[in-house]
Amino acid sequence: MDREYQVFIRESTGLVREAGFWDAVSINVANMSVGAALASIGFTLAALSTVATVAGANLVYASLIAALFALPQVIVYSTLIRYIPRVGGDYIWLGRALGPKLAWLTNGLVLGFVIESLAYYALIAFAAVFQLESVLPILGVNISLTTAQEVGIGIAFFAVIVLANILGTKYGIKLMTALTVVSLLGLLTAIILLFIMPKTQVISAVSSLLPTGYTYSKIASSYTGPYFSMNTILMLLPFFAIYVYPWLNAGPAIASEIKGKSALHWNIPMAFLFSLVFLTLGFEAMYYSLGFGFVTEALSNPNVNGLVSGSFNFWTVAMVVSHNAILSWFIGISSVTWYLAVLAYGAIVIVRYWFALAFDRVWPSTFAYISPRLGTPIYAHLFDLAVTAALIAAAGFLYNTFTALYGAVVEAIIYYMVVGIAAVILATLRYSSFNISGKSRAVLIVFGVLMAGVMAYLTYEFLAYPQIWGGNPLAYGVELGAVVLGIAVYLISRYVNMRRFGIDISVAYAEIPPE
Repeated sequence: MDREYQVFIRESTGLVREAGFWDAVSINVANMSVGAALASIGFTLAALSTVATVAGANLVYASLIAALFALPQVIVYSTLIRYIPRVGGDYIWLGRALGPKLAWLTNGLVLGFVIESLAYYALIAFAAVFQLESVLPILGVNISLTTAQEVGIGIAFFAVIVLANILGTKYGIKLMTALTVVSLLGLLTAIILLFIMPKTQVISAVSSLLPTGYTYSKIASSYTGPYFSMNTILMLLPFFAIYVYPWLNAGPAIASEIKGKSALHWNIPMAFLFSLVFLTLGFEAMYYSLGFGFVTEALSNPNVNGLVSGSFNFWTVAMVVSHNAILSWFIGISSVTWYLAVLAYGAIVIVRYWFALAFDRVWPSTFAYISPRLGTPIYAHLFDLAVTAALIAAAGFLYNTFTALYGAVVEAIIYYMVVGIAAVILATLRYSSFNISGKSRAVLIVFGVLMAGVMAYLTYEFLAYPQIWGGNPLAYGVELGAVVLGIAVYLISRYVNMRRFGIDISVAYAEIPPE
């Protein structure tokens, strides 16, 4: 058959297996942005305190409960990646489950998911600058950045990472892994310091982070609520959905580039456990060294947590507690590399979605073009950079806060909900290219239903409290526009392919693509 008239644009993706075991685990760890969550939780608690209450907002229990809610997705993704390891991951699973008749819906949902992911990377790039501004004064470097400078630095962070990926996939993967390792080591160092330093010394050191008029005893004594409240914790679940536990799509998205079955089968559960342990220990270390009441009040006070003044967060506490210039610099740098690790995984993963869409002939073949010299999808990377840069600028100039893009995450949660439904459908389908065992089919049905239910509940939480979760015209408008654009692009592409080549591109959604 002539190449131009095949179902897919070519007989193989042209991508190479570059990711080893730790690379595959690291890309999921970076995806589940633990370091960024520890730095940013104060902004969420401050927003929550204006709408409801932070009484009983025990972050240790919240982390454990959020992880429990994420278990169905861990099981579904760990199962499907074994049977359908293809570039694009859950896009392939979703598209083949919904089939040719609903291919328009698949494309609307996946483009919404991709644009939401780019909005998240814009959020992370902008937040990285905020984190940089909070740690540098502690290191003796006083800076004051304008909004334009913050936007410029955020774009520069992402641009450097995209450049590394253009020069070679192996460079992008190794950069992401290196950033993740540095970040984990910095986090481990910070946790150990908070557990081993005498509490009186920790309390004394933290006073330097408090603005004028605030003292440790004043803040600690102002908290009078319970140690645990289920209602408050349930209100916090969307925070963990924004940053941590649902983000398991990185490994599956590069599945065809992962070397070895053990890396393919275990990258998701290993990353999930790493993230669960480090995030929960991070919160517990703060409670252990400073007390639950003080931490809750300090994190939820915009005059203390850096939103208005002060610079109190997990990372800055560990830095001042260290009383060691080298450790303080290392912790401060690693707090920023967490954000860069997220950007590094994003530069790899989202391009695989563009690639998969082009491979199915929906998007122009340019997005699936592999440079013969560099071996990378250079045009997809450049498009990725352009869209993300625009979103960083929009968040900076229109709202001047990275939380302006929180609300976009709701589309990703809806996407994951439909992927849960897709898992149930896939358990009933039979493809010649893969054969799911009877036990795995039962697992997909049970946990696919549970996953869809969890995501439906999180969607409700996001939409019910837009003032906490960034529900604004920018976030919702970007996502709604992306879904509509995804549907329109598919319908136009199908029409053009039928007219020019006599190809019905919907047929691709009835076949598993080649590796």
